[in-house]
Parts: sequence; C-alpha cells; structure tokens
Amino acid sequence: MQKNRNTTIFILIFLFVYFLFSQFYLKTLGNLYTYIINPLFFITIAIILKFTITSPYRNNKYKKTTIQYVLITVLTYVILLLISGLFLTYGKNPYSATFEGVLLNLCSIGLVVLGTEYIRYKLINNVLKKDKMLIFALIVIVFVLKDIDFIALTNSLNIYYVFKLIFANIIPSAIKNILLTYICMYTDYIPALIYEMLIYGVQWIAPIWPKTPWVFTSIVDSVFPLILFLYCRYEISSTNKFFLYKYSKPIEPKGTIPLVIGVVLVIWFTLGIFPVKPIGIATGSMEPSINVGDLMIIQKCTANDVEIDDIIEYDKDNYSIIHRVIDKYQNDGETFFITKGDNNDDKDFDPVSEKQLKGKAIFKIPYIAWPTIIIDSLSGRQTNADI
Repeated sequence: MQKNRNTTIFILIFLFVYFLFSQFYLKTLGNLYTYIINPLFFITIAIILKFTITSPYRNNKYKKTTIQYVLITVLTYVILLLISGLFLTYGKNPYSATFEGVLLNLCSIGLVVLGTEYIRYKLINNVLKKDKMLIFALIVIVFVLKDIDFIALTNSLNIYYVFKLIFANIIPSAIKNILLTYICMYTDYIPALIYEMLIYGVQWIAPIWPKTPWVFTSIVDSVFPLILFLYCRYEISSTNKFFLYKYSKPIEPKGTIPLVIGVVLVIWFTLGIFPVKPIGIATGSMEPSINVGDLMIIQKCTANDVEIDDIIEYDKDNYSIIHRVIDKYQNDGETFFITKGDNNDDKDFDPVSEKQLKGKAIFKIPYIAWPTIIIDSLSGRQTNADI
C-alpha cells in the first residue's frame, strides 16, 4: 500500500470509535473483554497493518541509542519509586505476581501494548513528510482518549475530579504518547514496546509496590517520559539531516537534569520524606497568629522536643490539626498535651497523646496555600489541614 493520509485518518477514527464502544459497552463483559476481545482486537489490527502497509527503512544507530536511553530511564524511574516507598509505605501489588498472574497480564496487557505500539509505528510512517505533524497530533490525541475513563468522568463532574483527571491522567498520558509516537517515527516500535513492557513488567513481578499519592505519581509519570523525549530528540536531530525543524529546534537535554533533581526533591519535601514538611491552613482557629491560606512548615519531633506555647501538628480522626500547646503532662509514662486554637474560646476537648504528635511548627509562609484550599473547597473535600 502506498503512503496514504486518508487511510491513516480512517484507521484512527476506527480506533477512536472502538475505544468509545469499549468504554460504554465492552468493558461490562468483564474478563471476556479483558482477556480475549481487547487483546484480539489490537493484535488483529496490527497483523492487518503488517501486510498492508510497507515498513520504512530505519537507522539501527537511532534504535540502539534509543533503547539505551529507555533502559536508563526505566531503571531510574523504578529506583525513585522504590526509594520513595521506603520513606512512605508499601502496599500489596494490585497485579498478581504469581506465574499464572504474570501470564494473564501478558495476555490482557502485554498483547494490547504490543499491538498498540506496532499500530502506532505503522500509522505514523504511512504518510508523507508534509503530513507527519498532523498525523502525529491525531495519534497522540486518539491514544490519550483511550486512557480516559469516560464513564467515571460522566458520573463525577466535580472540579476536584476534573482537576485530578487532567493532572493525573491526561497530562502524563499525553507526554507518554508524544514520546512513544516520536520514537516510532524515527526508529521503530521495539524501543517503544520495551519502554512500556518494562514499566508494566516490574510491577507484575513485584510482590509489593510503593503507595504514593497521586500527585507524586502524576509528576513522576510526566517528568521521566519528557526527559527521555528530550534526549531522544536531541540525539536524533544532531545526526539526521532530515529532522523536522519546522516547528521547533531541539533543546540540549543535559540542562534538564538539575530541574528533574529539583522537582524530585520538592515532591519528597511535600510528602514529608525530609525532617520538615509543608501543610496548608484551611480554617481560622489559630488567627491572628496563623491565617487561612498560610503554609506552615512542620518539623518532625518527639514529645521531649515540645514545650508549652509551641504550635504542634497532630492527628485526630484522620485529619491533621495545628494548635498551640497550653499544658503538658505525663500519665503512665506517656506524654500528653493540652492544646487550644488561639482564636477558640475553649481548649480542645481531648488531650493529645505523643502517639498523635506529627511535629511542631517552625515558621509560616503567608497565603501561598490558597490554591489548594480553593480546589478542595470547590470539590467539597475536607483538606488535611488545620480545623
């Protein structure tokens, strides 16, 4: 088959219709869809394209270098997650790590990934150079839409869910699909397949997996494919005279390494991995000392480090409270604190045990926690902050 833009667009529209049909009907079939229908669909389309679309010539140098970058990126990604789990917590892996479980995952997910990357590779190379950017954009859009849970979106239209959908799903998926489509355009589907299968494969064989907040996961899942994309783009552009400079010139990727390190450190800081962590103030119980929207920096400490008049953070009913210590005593070898909000008429009803203690406030940054508080307020969620 000759390169044909209209044929490629038709296949993309067909894929999009299938994704919608899957969301609203096929997924209700359960295991029949997961283990048979969906893998069979992707493999069938891939086989059809294999015999109908001619594969282009590819420079093995780009392929080898890209695979090296992929291996380094995935290894760094996994190490970062495992280190984060040491400071946070590990939970049971949602995937089955048994031999039978790995085989089922290879069938239900592995075949889909294989078919997806081969289809991506065939489609992006089935058009002339002048149509590359259009088809590139359409491929990214269609495969991002594949990752969106439309049923959950229609059932949960509050602002928090939309915010989470954008930053936890759409943005990471878009960056990943830009990376994989770019790799398929300049090498072939093998490096893209290795990237996807290694990410999944590590989870399939791990008995436990870090339980990280979605904010952390979304940032990591966005930053790593972005850095890999910059490295691959720079490497290919430096040796390929046919590189598409029309839209933007490649950026030297080495300068992004300090940025990545900085982003990781900021994430770990907000998660409380370091001895200090930030927490937003959602109510006015500590006014005028601490106002709504202030960001408090909390230092981890023990009961012995806390003195009367210190402001502490403690847990109560799965919420974090920041109040001032007005008294301190011991009972049966355990330290207790009597606390009170500066703006409250009475002291807090229950004493705070040292087991509830999270840390003490060391300084505040006025008002910069307002964006988080506004989002939580509009979504109807109770923020884990001062009450």
